[in-house]
Amino acid sequence: MKRIVFAVAATLGVTAFAAPADAALFKWSVDYTGFFAEDAFISGFFIAEGTAATDGVVSGNEFDSWQWSWSGNSEVDAFTISSSDGEFASLFDNTGFFVDGTPNELGLTDGLDQGLYSSDDFGLDLEFLFVDNFGAGAISDGDLTALGTISVSDPEPVPEPATLLGLLAVAGAAAVAKRQKQAA
Repeated sequence: MKRIVFAVAATLGVTAFAAPADAALFKWSVDYTGFFAEDAFISGFFIAEGTAATDGVVSGNEFDSWQWSWSGNSEVDAFTISSSDGEFASLFDNTGFFVDGTPNELGLTDGLDQGLYSSDDFGLDLEFLFVDNFGAGAISDGDLTALGTISVSDPEPVPEPATLLGLLAVAGAAAVAKRQKQAA
């Protein structure tokens, strides 16, 4: 049994590292702070291929996935929406986020629209700072003139699923070997 476990782990580990990888995915974290009543904020992330950032902008149509969380205030309760249960839209051609250190600003003053993200129940307009709970009819408007900030992190590599599987297989085999060694 021990040999079978190690053979499977070795095969998965080698396959994970030897398999041709798709384009590398990266995650950028984003925070909107200082715009809403009661210190409410929006935070989230988007994931895209690294090549999408070569022009200094990751556009909305280049997102592989995204997620936004509203912290909540007395106007609209907290919620989270993601690309798995929501949609991205924009009325403008220039959408996305600067990822090259250029400050992301509101109201199209920087030439980019950060877009509208919505699900059946909730909506976030990141360009003009509207947070909606459609079911409750509740809206929280951000103050576009506030000295808030939109911060975009440096990119973080997103591990490929095959790599994660290979690492888990190797770790599992190491744990089995350690347990068998302690039992002996």
